[in-house]
Amino acid sequence: MKKWIKVVLASLAVLLIIGGSVLFTRIRTIQTIEKVEGDLYKADYKLDEVLAEGVASVSDLEEMLSKKLFFGYPIETNENLFGCSAFMVKTPTGENLVGRNFDYAKAGALLLYTEPKAGYAAYSMVNLAHLGVSKEEGTMPETLKGKLAILAAPYGSVDGLNEKGLSVSVLELQTEPTVQQNGKTPITTTVAVRMLLDKAASTEEAITLLKKYDMHSSAGKPYHFLIADKSGKSVVVDWAGQQLNVVPTDRATNFQLSKGNDEGVGIGHDRYQTLTSAMSAKKSWTPAEAMSLLEKVKIPWNGEWQTEWSAVYHLDDFSVDLVSDMNYAKVHRFSR
Repeated sequence: MKKWIKVVLASLAVLLIIGGSVLFTRIRTIQTIEKVEGDLYKADYKLDEVLAEGVASVSDLEEMLSKKLFFGYPIETNENLFGCSAFMVKTPTGENLVGRNFDYAKAGALLLYTEPKAGYAAYSMVNLAHLGVSKEEGTMPETLKGKLAILAAPYGSVDGLNEKGLSVSVLELQTEPTVQQNGKTPITTTVAVRMLLDKAASTEEAITLLKKYDMHSSAGKPYHFLIADKSGKSVVVDWAGQQLNVVPTDRATNFQLSKGNDEGVGIGHDRYQTLTSAMSAKKSWTPAEAMSLLEKVKIPWNGEWQTEWSAVYHLDDFSVDLVSDMNYAKVHRFSR
């Protein structure tokens, strides 16, 4: 595998982790994530164990990761409200792109590359503030505390793409949180994202996997997922009414799309209308044009949040274009 180049930006770091193998003893792992080459590191995030045992809340996940990765060293995550936009379009030559804005309070971001032995390689984006790591949180990635927290980064992913061409984006809603009680193994929102990126090769496989678990919203907030694959199939999945609902669509913001009492409840109707108008008027999009559409629906700093990153995922060739902090003049491309 070729050497990866670290992007030197205050709010965009690149960490490449190969999951599924342990080079050091666990004590050595807690002292240092092993740097293999350039920005390649090795660690084991134990997804199969997490899925087998189940986690019903963020605190359950923190406790489990504390035991499995940190020898009981306490870790804390920090989630807040966020607003996002996501869509799927085709290029003039028929390739599939997913555009995604992540809107949040000012914080650092991480592009994570994972390559598990028993799963699919994937890129995913992590908001470091969710892990308690960033200048704003008072903990920098280079510190021991920061390195410990970053070991949990695979469970902090909020959007991503795997090598099979499956893309997942999480968008927050403003309805009732999901707490399914069907007797199935429980998982939280970000554990579900990790599971889909590691184990689903298509939108249908993703839906089938989600149906096997009881969903419990991370941080007590509701979410829906835009899921798309390189066949061109895209859907939004939510859990309105405490049941899994699938809506065939190629765009989403932060209001409920499925039928029911809360249909249309939420924010982002203006951004959704901008996406709808643009996508109705234009049937094919270059990657640069998709990024320009993300720029149109960005959220400038409003005292509470802003667009932290914009990503255009290339589903057919497993690559991603990234912009940090709305600096659309500087697009970074990552490919394997």
